[in-house]
Amino acid sequence: MTIPLVAFLYLYLLFVFAWLIFSLIAFYHIMKYGQICFASFIAVSAYFVVSVIILTFSYEYLSQIDWSIGLTVFQGGSQFFGANNL
Repeated sequence: MTIPLVAFLYLYLLFVFAWLIFSLIAFYHIMKYGQICFASFIAVSAYFVVSVIILTFSYEYLSQIDWSIGLTVFQGGSQFFGANNL
């Protein structure tokens, strides 16, 4: 059985989209119900900067992968991921 590798990319993008939605909801609640002060500004700014850094590194690593190949699972009876038992 072969799973296309691009399926994992779609799952990752779905996770990033959900994370983005929850982040926007959190920012909305901070602005509407939180105190507008220097500490909240620093916290939001730090969250934004760290998020951009993580997404940049993620893009750099994921852009190097050939997404057209597949992952073979359960090939050859009792072998897992097509590994040879030596």
